[in-house]
Amino acid sequence: MRQWLHIAAFLLATALVPGQASASCAVHQDLSNLHRASKGFLSYLASGKGAYHLQDLQSWLRSHPPAPLRQRMRAVGIQSVESDTIQLLQKQTAILKILASQGREVAQESARHMGVHELTEEFGIQVEALPCDQVKESGNGSKLVAVGADDARQRQQMINAAIAWLSFLVLGGSLLYFLDRIGIRRIRRTKRYPCAVPCTIQAGAKAFPAHLVDLSRAGAKVRLDASGEVPGRVILTFGGYTMPAQVRWQTPDYFGVKFSNDFNFLQLHRLLEAFPMEDEDAPRSAVRARQA
Repeated sequence: MRQWLHIAAFLLATALVPGQASASCAVHQDLSNLHRASKGFLSYLASGKGAYHLQDLQSWLRSHPPAPLRQRMRAVGIQSVESDTIQLLQKQTAILKILASQGREVAQESARHMGVHELTEEFGIQVEALPCDQVKESGNGSKLVAVGADDARQRQQMINAAIAWLSFLVLGGSLLYFLDRIGIRRIRRTKRYPCAVPCTIQAGAKAFPAHLVDLSRAGAKVRLDASGEVPGRVILTFGGYTMPAQVRWQTPDYFGVKFSNDFNFLQLHRLLEAFPMEDEDAPRSAVRARQA
């Protein structure tokens, strides 16, 4: 059982390892999208075509505030491009304001004087050099296809599924193990052993001679040596033991009892050794002969 728990803990720890790599690739993807949107925006300023690049950049800036982006970059250890990233964000934000207030030509000239083209190119080179298991694709700007991220997510899902199945197997195995142990204990407790132990049944003020014909730790089957009706609760005295018991069933010749307290396993076997099994038909025939 401990070995299963150790394996489960090891797999759980292993499953947590790819988390930082996935986060790193996610930040890398965001920076790559920023580079692509920046290059597309500069192309729009120069040609006036592709207004969707303007929308892409605006959308990116709205969804990636500088402070949280800086925290994400530091969390995954990407500090080498932090300065250029923040500087590019500030300059592109300024160019967008100029575009909105003074038009495209003024915004293009301002971008040239502010060195936004050179900064964007340098930023793209730095982003491309960042470590990530994603596949790079040629195109407008630095575009990364999230194949690696998808693979990482699939690996993570497979690991999570494996952990779930392993947990299910461990818990199921543990449950079956404990049920099996409970069943074994119950079988050991209720297993009946044939015997021939003389006993006395005390039922209120009356006492009856009888014999135990089988015995378990939890109860016994008793044969009456004389006819009579036995009440619900009795006290059995046999082999030096006095056992309070509850009558569970009764026939003209036999009745079954359940002991108030279980027998000790060693005590049970000492009794069985002291009173070995006899032919139960012989005493019954003798009793009937005497009654006749």
